[in-house]
Order: sequence, then C-alpha cells, then structure tokens
Amino acid sequence: MSDTDQLFIDSHVHLDHIFEENPGRIEWLKTRSFLVVSWAYSQHIKSIQELEKYLQHQAETIRKLNSKGLRCHFLTGVHPRNIPPDLQVLDVEPLLAPYLDDPLCLGIGEIGLETGRRSEKLIFAEQLALGSKYKAKGMRIGVHTPRENKAEITLQIISILNSYSGLEDITVIDHCTPQTIAWVLKKHYWAGITLSPSKSGFNDLKKIIDRYPEYQDRIMCNTDSGSDFYEDLNTFINDSSFPENVRNRFARENAAAFFNLTVKK
Repeated sequence: MSDTDQLFIDSHVHLDHIFEENPGRIEWLKTRSFLVVSWAYSQHIKSIQELEKYLQHQAETIRKLNSKGLRCHFLTGVHPRNIPPDLQVLDVEPLLAPYLDDPLCLGIGEIGLETGRRSEKLIFAEQLALGSKYKAKGMRIGVHTPRENKAEITLQIISILNSYSGLEDITVIDHCTPQTIAWVLKKHYWAGITLSPSKSGFNDLKKIIDRYPEYQDRIMCNTDSGSDFYEDLNTFINDSSFPENVRNRFARENAAAFFNLTVKK
C-alpha cells in the first residue's frame, strides 16, 4: 500500500462525482490535508457495458487526481444499486480483477445489499469470495448498508458475511447508526459512521462513543461525499467537545490502520 503524510482520512467518498460536480472541492481537500478513499458507485447503470465503462472512468479519475497532488485511493466494486440485469455472477471477477492490481486500489467496495433481493445477494456473495481470494494481497472490503429498512438489511449482510471466515479484519461495514453498530462491532468487523445531514449527526456519534468505549479502535468516520459535498468530518476534527484522542482515531488512525496506510501525526 501507499504511504502518505496526510493528517486526516475521509474513508468513504465518491471522488469521481466530486470532481465532476464540485471541482473546487478538490483544492479544498488538498489544503485541509485530507487523504480520501473513493468507493465505486454510479448513478446510471443499465448494462454491463455501462458498468465496465464506469469502473474504468473511476480508476482513471483517481489516477488523474493523484497525479495532480490529491492523495487518493479507490475501492472497485459493484454497488447493489448498480447491478444491471445482464450482469452474471461469472462476470464479476473478470470485471474487477484488473483494478485490484492497480497500486492505487485498496480493495473491493462499495458492495452490499440495498433491498435484499436475490440478485443483490448473489453478486454480494461473489464479491466477498473475490475479497477472500485477494486477502493475501492486502485488499480490503467496503460494505454498504441502506437507509431504508436498515436494521433488517444490516442483519442480512452480517449473516452473509459470516459465511466467509477470516474477513472480519479486512471488512468495514459502513453507514452504521446507534441502532446497528453493536451488531457490527461485536462480530469483530470494522464500523464506518457517515457524518452528514442525511446519515448520522454528532449526537449519534456521541451516543456511540459513550456506549462502546471498548471498540473505539475499530470505528472510522467519513462523509460519503459525492454529488453533495459535506464538511461534517472537517467540523468533527475541529470540535473540542469530542476528546482529541477520539477525533484522531476516528478521522485518521483507525482508517490508516484498516487500509494499511502510514500517516504523519
């Protein structure tokens, strides 16, 4: 993996969307010493050809922005809302494998379930199998949980994950809330908390900190910024109402440990 001297890590964004729709934010991230990990998600996928084109575009955008001075990496994968009707299970590995050899690629994501339909479960399971195959190469897995029916779908996700032994240390389950995070942490997966007006707020974060002090080395915060850009992680970093050691862990150290990145404190 790559070394970096960045101070903070936004562990889940959609950098290709930021670059296209909010290009001024690239400099904003650079001047605030952010390293970002961009997860795969497209707003318009209707065929496997469109999915292939999107994944290539995502990787090219990350390479371009990295060369221009923004320290960034990416996860490649098939988001549950990006499964086209012509995508078969056997298509998954040939589709993703070329990107898993990219030095800027940290693993597979954003994968998971949205509604829990059969096609989502099949594609999710195949990507977990691929993650198991690439585990020895240091690849990580980033898992999506939905806004709707979050509790039930999160439990379905964990049930599927439990069928693949040895993935706990390389898997982060994201968009956790005070309701769902205990299920994730007690199964020894890493937990992501998305700080934004539409996901989790600072009061949610304070509840989690108070309830689960023993798991504070396995939680990382992000903004899931894309077409909409959120400054909540930057606000959290500078919010003295949170202990400094918690801010450092949740906004830098835990993500660095998970993704095997070296950061300067």
